[in-house]
Amino acid sequence: MVIIYHSNTGFTRQYAEMLAKAEKLKAYSADEAPAGLEEPVFFMGPLMAGHITGLDKAVKRYKVKGVCGVGMSPASQQVMDLLAKSNYTAGGALFYLQGGWAPEKVGWVKRRMVGAATKSIREGLQSKGSRRSPEEDQQLNFLIHGGSYVAYENLKPVQEWMKTL
Repeated sequence: MVIIYHSNTGFTRQYAEMLAKAEKLKAYSADEAPAGLEEPVFFMGPLMAGHITGLDKAVKRYKVKGVCGVGMSPASQQVMDLLAKSNYTAGGALFYLQGGWAPEKVGWVKRRMVGAATKSIREGLQSKGSRRSPEEDQQLNFLIHGGSYVAYENLKPVQEWMKTL
């Protein structure tokens, strides 16, 4: 198996490199992946409005056996349901990992899109003022300033699936 990934701000690349090292696999960015690759592929890409960036192209080019979306939200059944509905995985396994948010690494259009998508959450948290829990303070800080939730432990479900192949 080979890992192919698309990354905008580096969180997906970090996960791909961690997974490749742990499982002794090769990892290529989508732009660097060799043409005519015959090995099975595990594709990883960032989420943009629920769609895994680069997935459509990867499914057309490679034998995609598994797919992983990387986004800002904590992992949940709701996120998995959205991924399954919004992405064609060619029958491959589907995973989600919480990555991060790096507003300084994206253009103003994406910053505005994320700002609009998270506005009600931010406003709700801000309205709580001193009644916010430490977790809510952390979430508000993340939405405003960015941060990373990339962690090796998050890869465990993907690694367990890879052992079944």
